[in-house]
Amino acid sequence: MKQHYVCQFNPTELAATLAPLQGRKLTILLAEQDCAQVALLQQLCSDLEITLDGAIFPKLLGAQGLLPQGAWLLPRPEPYQATLMPLPPERDAAQLARLITDQVASMLATWPALSPPPTLFLTFDNLIPNIASILDALYLQLANRVNYAGTNAGSGHFTPLACLFDNQRLLAYGVTCTLLPNNSFPFLEHGYQLSAQPMLATGSGANTITYIDWQPAFHTYQELIRQQFQHTLTHEELYHFAVHMPLGLLLANGDVIVRIPFDVTDEGALICSSEVSEHSILTLLKAPESATDHACSLARRLCQQQDLTRAHLLEVYYCAGRQLHFGQQTVTELRTLLSDSGAGELAGALSLGEIGSIRSGDYPQFHNGAILCNGALV
Repeated sequence: MKQHYVCQFNPTELAATLAPLQGRKLTILLAEQDCAQVALLQQLCSDLEITLDGAIFPKLLGAQGLLPQGAWLLPRPEPYQATLMPLPPERDAAQLARLITDQVASMLATWPALSPPPTLFLTFDNLIPNIASILDALYLQLANRVNYAGTNAGSGHFTPLACLFDNQRLLAYGVTCTLLPNNSFPFLEHGYQLSAQPMLATGSGANTITYIDWQPAFHTYQELIRQQFQHTLTHEELYHFAVHMPLGLLLANGDVIVRIPFDVTDEGALICSSEVSEHSILTLLKAPESATDHACSLARRLCQQQDLTRAHLLEVYYCAGRQLHFGQQTVTELRTLLSDSGAGELAGALSLGEIGSIRSGDYPQFHNGAILCNGALV
């Protein structure tokens, strides 16, 4: 059975669709609008002895663009392993990384011998506030035993949602750890460019920036927007401006990591979509103008790794903030990516954070505003 998109959840019809997968492994990407269907999907998969891992995303993606409802059923060929685990919120990043490392080590123990390092694909609940720190600690423990990639699931409204599931459980504040073959390594692009002078995060903790250059962070961001657009930004307008002009973390190797502010505290601190460490060097970024340039670049990188043909599926995780920036041009970017890659179909979801490296084999980073994709035989 190839990948299958369903938008109706009639139990009899869905059971017939799933029947060819009896005894196999299946990933389900489910749109937030249909989150109430998790129990039905779990029951049908358990009845058919299908090993299930799944996640809920704001919307899904197909070759035609955004899909506001429904589910992608993605059969997984061997070798493939997936484990859902809770992440206790009282533990710090190093402790959570140790839990993940212990689980991944047991999965690696049964991975095919003598094969190249697999890809560890991590799907987090987007409301976990310290994912970047967890990745840092995880790399210190696992190093190059795996390649790293992943995405964030959850509600497009940034509200709590139990968004990760397997055959029995539906969890918030957790992670699904998946091992993929080495040739499934996903690539990532964002294309945001510098547009302002460097600044310093002089007060921050987790995903909240309190001060930039010793001024309240929102005041500083307001001033940057005023300089760019001659407009005084209000709290209510923040997210709609920030998807076009987010903040960037400048790394020592020259890379830029996107951070999209989405809310403001009463004290004028910016709440971002992931962590910003104190003393981070920041700048204002400008979103990409072309809806084709970075899709073409990403497709070239995929083709260098894999000889993609019409027999391949392109699995794509596309930042929800990037989609708000491009609007209707999102469809152009997705179609360009599919056509230039040579793959035959596209399936995926709007993500709330992307995990990967700009160059293959680099240290894993937590990104916003990016496209993450890989090709696999279907």
